[in-house]
Amino acid sequence: MNGLFTSVFTLSAACLLLGLRIPVGAVPGLAAVLLAAAAGCSAFGLALGALGLRLGDVFLISNVASSVLLVLTGANVPRESLPEWMRAVGAVLPLAHATEAARELSAGAGLDVRDLAAELGTGAGHALLAVVLLTVFERGSRRRATLDVM
Repeated sequence: MNGLFTSVFTLSAACLLLGLRIPVGAVPGLAAVLLAAAAGCSAFGLALGALGLRLGDVFLISNVASSVLLVLTGANVPRESLPEWMRAVGAVLPLAHATEAARELSAGAGLDVRDLAAELGTGAGHALLAVVLLTVFERGSRRRATLDVM
């Protein structure tokens, strides 16, 4: 919910202060894209949290992941300017497809359902990864009677 609220606030501020114009017809599609992005980022965060529980330093992991997301997903750097391998990595991260869909919607194009489906798919993949990591780490913790490897 925090990410969704932040996205809506930032877009509203950009409209009011910077003159960003979003077509009224794009608002429902933009809402769907923002919900998909928030869900995908939540699943990604859960997977990072599982790693943080195991490794003992969730802040290092989250700071690196935040920077990686901003660079590789097209949020701060256009994906077209990145090397091919970086674009491939960015394509499996949350935000990449939502960023593209949001840009297209704000430019007046319709909602590309493929971008929305890809964003939901990456979110589902990260949710599955989180469940697998938590399950594996929980089994290992029960065997060793500890929460981390330290």
